[in-house]
Amino acid sequence: MSKLSSPAGAPARPRIPRRTARFALLLGPPAFLALAGLLHPHHLMPDTAHRWTAVHLVLLPVFPLLAAGLLTLLRSATGRAVTVARVGCYVYAIFYTGLDAIAGIAAGRLMIGAEDVIDVQGQIDELSEIGGAVGLIGGLGFLVAAVGAAVALISRYGRPAVPGVVLLLVASVSWLGSHIYWPEGVLTVVAIGTGFALLEFRAVRPAEARGVVDAPLA
Repeated sequence: MSKLSSPAGAPARPRIPRRTARFALLLGPPAFLALAGLLHPHHLMPDTAHRWTAVHLVLLPVFPLLAAGLLTLLRSATGRAVTVARVGCYVYAIFYTGLDAIAGIAAGRLMIGAEDVIDVQGQIDELSEIGGAVGLIGGLGFLVAAVGAAVALISRYGRPAVPGVVLLLVASVSWLGSHIYWPEGVLTVVAIGTGFALLEFRAVRPAEARGVVDAPLA
């Protein structure tokens, strides 16, 4: 039987190489969020409501993927710092998605359906306040995850991990209040993606190539 055939004789589906999948998971979401930030209105108004809502609908499954990228750097890792990072990623993914749904989609749809902005402005302000609080919890979760990952990655890889860790931590602090608004938010997600890339290509992959994959993490 040919190695390219399935047991039933049908052609086997080509598999995406692991390195390609990891590269896409690390850099794809930050790049997509940066591009979306260029289209994100700065204010929710009747003339921007449709674009506001559409952007947040598209981004609903994308925001959590920043956490997936961080977890990719910690693949097959164990230890207390890694556990902290994973818990932070969970908090971020849940609560930042809540921000997107509440202040993004719900507020946008409310504006679209309004006959008079004055009639719904109070409700939109309330949704924005709730969404902002939920998003702050999510942002703090990402910061905690970044700190946990920083400890774990430096413990394992040492000096090669430092540039990526520093950039990731700075970007994580900025992420607390920047969202994806241009320019700060766009530059923040670009910095997160750059930090991911530095850690992957300067620390993680070289260590894997040398066979340094089983060292205990903090």
